[in-house]
Amino acid sequence: MTDDRMMRRFSGHSHAGAHETTPVLELDGALVTVSIDDDGTLWTCDLLGGECAKRDLELDAAGPEDDWYFENMWDEDDPDEDERPRLEADAYEIASALRVAHLDGRPVVVTGGGRFDLSHPDLEMTSGAVRVWDLRTGRKVGTTLTGHALGVASLTTVASDQGLIAVSSCEAGTLLAWDLTHGGKRIAEIEGDHNGGMGAGLVDGRPVAVTGGGNGFLQAWDLLTGVQIGKNLTGGAESVWAITITEVNGRMMVVAGDDSRALRRWDLTTQEPIGAPMTGHTDGIQTLGTATVAGRAIVVTGSDDGTTRVWDLASGRQIGDPFTDHRLQMVTETAGTPVAVTASEDGIHV
Repeated sequence: MTDDRMMRRFSGHSHAGAHETTPVLELDGALVTVSIDDDGTLWTCDLLGGECAKRDLELDAAGPEDDWYFENMWDEDDPDEDERPRLEADAYEIASALRVAHLDGRPVVVTGGGRFDLSHPDLEMTSGAVRVWDLRTGRKVGTTLTGHALGVASLTTVASDQGLIAVSSCEAGTLLAWDLTHGGKRIAEIEGDHNGGMGAGLVDGRPVAVTGGGNGFLQAWDLLTGVQIGKNLTGGAESVWAITITEVNGRMMVVAGDDSRALRRWDLTTQEPIGAPMTGHTDGIQTLGTATVAGRAIVVTGSDDGTTRVWDLASGRQIGDPFTDHRLQMVTETAGTPVAVTASEDGIHV
């Protein structure tokens, strides 16, 4: 990965979203950023051309299905169906977390709601739902996926042999996995770490999630069985937010950035730490992404110190100088070339 920057400042876009990162997806041959504003406006912006397009989310369809109401609000003494109270979706709460994917060949946006997503004056509860939206139209796809006790803190998708899986972790630590290819069927419910840090990927073809947060350790989970893989991953900082799973020289590795400003590695098979912590950031690491460049496994990290850094995962050494005044959004590919997408005060950069 070289410092060849394709810099773009998008016009006509407020980007007033509550989500902290901006995912990227190929749409009709163009690489676009995807974001949702506080008012429920879905934006796509061409990374190379700079043009932005917007469409409104289908907020009228964002409420939960009847089974949620029967569990939380209604009983047999409730009035007729047309008189039963319904939730009105709050556009601001819908997209506290945001991911993009292809579902059955269709580009979609997956959102995780904040803690007041499913709230009602008569309910003493808070809950964030997971929803899927058609990227081209803004229409809701499938059902509203419920089950979290608080807002969605982490959200990702995994493309597996079983289909597209959405994995969400809430502030209370509950991790839920949904089979989006087969109607949003829930395939796992796991009690993970408080505050809901999470990353997921494929290990030997099976979807695996790693949870962290505020308890000073990580845990790896087989999403098809809900069973923890081995023992806790220890030796890190108390608070861990950015987590991923990747393969390095034939070994599956968990990589995590934390509030101690360090990047740490574990062997997923043995659950033992790998090497010394990778240091250089002067503030907590909030985002990271992995790629393979010229046969070398790397990780790119974004920190609250305003820098983006690139590291060699095998040696644990930093590669080159940091990108200053840039916060990493994600790592992706364009035309087979790995690229890092960063954000700064003057726009989104590739």
